[in-house]
Amino acid sequence: MIEARAALAALLDLTRRLGEERSLEESLQLVTDAALELLGAEHTSARLLDDTRSELVSCARSGAGAEHKPLAFRLAEGVAGWVCRQARSARIDDVREDDRFLRTPRQGWPIRSLLAVPMLAAGRVVGVMAATHQNVGAFSPEDEALCSLLANCAVPLIERARLARLTLPPRLEHALASPLRIRLVSELLQAGARGIALDDAVVRTGRYKQDVIACLKPLVEWRIVADLEDGARFRLRADLPAPMLEQLKSAVQGRSDELGRELHVRHGLLGGMIGLDPKMQLVFELVQQVARIDVPVLITGETCTGKELVARAVHDISPRRAGFFGAVNCATLTEGLFESQVFGHVRGAFTGAVADHVGLVERCHKGTLFLDEVGDLSLQNQVKLLRLLQESAFTRLGETAPRRSDFRLISATNRDLFAMVQRGTFREDLYYRLAVFPVRVPSLRERIGDVPYLVEGILRVHAQRVRTGGAPPPTPPEAADRQKQYRWPGNVRELENVMARAAIMAGDAPIGPEHLPEVELLSDRPPDDDEPDSADLAQRDSSIRTLSELERDHITAVLRSTRGNIKAAAAILEISRTTLYKKIREYGIDAPL
Repeated sequence: MIEARAALAALLDLTRRLGEERSLEESLQLVTDAALELLGAEHTSARLLDDTRSELVSCARSGAGAEHKPLAFRLAEGVAGWVCRQARSARIDDVREDDRFLRTPRQGWPIRSLLAVPMLAAGRVVGVMAATHQNVGAFSPEDEALCSLLANCAVPLIERARLARLTLPPRLEHALASPLRIRLVSELLQAGARGIALDDAVVRTGRYKQDVIACLKPLVEWRIVADLEDGARFRLRADLPAPMLEQLKSAVQGRSDELGRELHVRHGLLGGMIGLDPKMQLVFELVQQVARIDVPVLITGETCTGKELVARAVHDISPRRAGFFGAVNCATLTEGLFESQVFGHVRGAFTGAVADHVGLVERCHKGTLFLDEVGDLSLQNQVKLLRLLQESAFTRLGETAPRRSDFRLISATNRDLFAMVQRGTFREDLYYRLAVFPVRVPSLRERIGDVPYLVEGILRVHAQRVRTGGAPPPTPPEAADRQKQYRWPGNVRELENVMARAAIMAGDAPIGPEHLPEVELLSDRPPDDDEPDSADLAQRDSSIRTLSELERDHITAVLRSTRGNIKAAAAILEISRTTLYKKIREYGIDAPL
């Protein structure tokens, strides 16, 4: 044993370090390390009684054999078991002469001297601290007293952990009220011993990485989840008490409907949009937020980026999910067809109306109405839509009595509606009605780092459909590099088509650059994220005019030159007066008198 002054200094340092915030295992490791030094032992250990009080489980070991897998001791065997049962210390000079010592040692290193003291909390044994040495008579009565003192240092930590376990169930129940945390627990239960990588958890939940880490942190602190690979992988602890494991399973089972809906949205609807890019993480977060709030949503983005999938996701996790989801592409609706399809008509309302027709607005009562390509609506139809939103009422074609419908409106467009408002081709009052909660879906070139994840998912689905469940073909690095260099103007749909075709061409072989001819031809240089697309150029250069703008300005100029004479203006424009009237209504032109 070291001299008294040094021993006192070591004890003071141990007391200070035990006051810092640490897990129980880390704290007990400090105690066994100190015991190894202060007692001059070759091996020290701290074993605690399990919840059933039938076994002594090793929680910390120092010295010889500490790297070996620890073994549990039954309470009825060995010196440690005797110390527990008798609540007394045991100092043995030579274990070969003591019947209490196991005759078949399992430690894997030689032992002749053994010192074991009980850890007592209010007279109740909670564990055993032990020290061993290969020499006979290595421990003195002073060592025994010092070992008891070290054991007493550990007892408050053990009791604090026990009380935390007793109070954990209500705290855990409150913590599992978090939708993200219950989803993570569900994923961890399914993953089993292999656990789940942090990046995979981000992809599966569709949340920001920092949010996932924040939800896992208390579970790690409460010793429910094990932090593997320095935060890169997590799994449920193997020694999780059975009651706590049942509490987790019960909590997941009680939220199975909610988890099932979210799983359907993430994999069924947003499956083609999975990615780690912050822009996509923002989309997933916005979908979760706006689904709970009954306000109009405007989804913007390029063609084939998945705007309708986002709309369906909002509907499917909203309180209106039991209602009808009605979708219509506004680009296909003419003047008369808009009213018929959206508001409905009665029999005889117009030629060919042989029966009553229930419009989408009426069918979407208590549900969601999705207007795709809303930017293609004519000004006249914009007025009709605005009236519907203002009055929450509509009239079927051929009827006079108004009807009411309680629906949620979600709109989508690949156009810049705000720029259209500035040009006068989209009503400003309608724009602000639609854009209460805007969600922008990024193009694929804006999240090019997500291409490998998307390719993996596309090839997996293709293998299930075409290859009868076989493994998807691998993608070598050179092919993956080509995929990242291509700008994908057709976005996710183009990626799906290209990869499906490449998988067919490759067969059982890896997909190489030769199977990606479009990508090979158009990816000679890396994509320039700063290069503006055509929409950006049009917005930045005011001299670039759209065809509809030019036509509107030309018609206005002709009408001004003829002082509003429709017949003369139609003759100059070489169109019929009917067509000219239609153009005037479409562009909202005020003809001069």
